[in-house]
Amino acid sequence: MTDPAITAVVAEALALDQALPALLGSRCTDCATLYYPRVASCRNPACDGKHVVPTRIAGRGRLYSFTIQRYRPPALFPMEPWRPYALGLVDVEDGLRIMGVVAAPQENIQIGMPLRLSTLVMNDGAGSAVVTHGFVVDDGAVA
Repeated sequence: MTDPAITAVVAEALALDQALPALLGSRCTDCATLYYPRVASCRNPACDGKHVVPTRIAGRGRLYSFTIQRYRPPALFPMEPWRPYALGLVDVEDGLRIMGVVAAPQENIQIGMPLRLSTLVMNDGAGSAVVTHGFVVDDGAVA
């Protein structure tokens, strides 16, 4: 169960209710197109149906691309203490490309490295932690 002192910066996008975090997306019941973040209806122009259902997206994948952010993020993401961080695009097993912080030493980050979804504390103050999704090195990945 989730610790009530931990909240997601965007509660509709990140599930903290089980042992492993998951992203909250949508899947079309007709064409099976997967979306992250959640959408109200299917946007696939080839699909005649528009009904979507909530879907949990597991987060194992490989780094597709990344950049080092050397400026403070917007106020919605209050990182304290702030320091430059890696922001990456990760090809996750579910077939999506998800953006998130890559929590690894910057000198060790490489395209294609195996990553897994994790939560990252952005601001830990006043007895409650604010977290977001991010990716960490997946030491248990199969080559």
